[in-house]
Amino acid sequence: MAIVNMLLIASLLILCCWFSYTDITERRISNTLTYPAILVMLVFRIVCSPEYLWGLIPGAVLFLIFMIIPRSLGAGDVKLVALLGLCIGLERAVAALLLMCIFVLLYQGGRKMLSVEAQLSVPLAPFLTLGLLGIVVGL
Repeated sequence: MAIVNMLLIASLLILCCWFSYTDITERRISNTLTYPAILVMLVFRIVCSPEYLWGLIPGAVLFLIFMIIPRSLGAGDVKLVALLGLCIGLERAVAALLLMCIFVLLYQGGRKMLSVEAQLSVPLAPFLTLGLLGIVVGL
């Protein structure tokens, strides 16, 4: 099962790199990739390791935030966090989100120190990818 999880994480990293690119260039995370990936992971986790279903909690929390404050984050970010949680589980997903927040703060702080106006809207997929990478390498 460890090899399967490593392959899933490697696939997720590749997907996250693509989502990062499209989020930066188009400010969009494609449903044509996220929905099938979530569906496949959901079925796989239900059948093989249902304890990973707890990883949906961060996505559910972000979904609630998205519903209460619609412009606070993108729907693609919510789906990406749900996919991430299904792939790596609850604890690692929360850690990846924490790292994402740290990277966003560093990015915005760097912009401020360089006297560049802080962005009101930041593409989160690249920072979530960095958070996932941090979890993979063991930060």
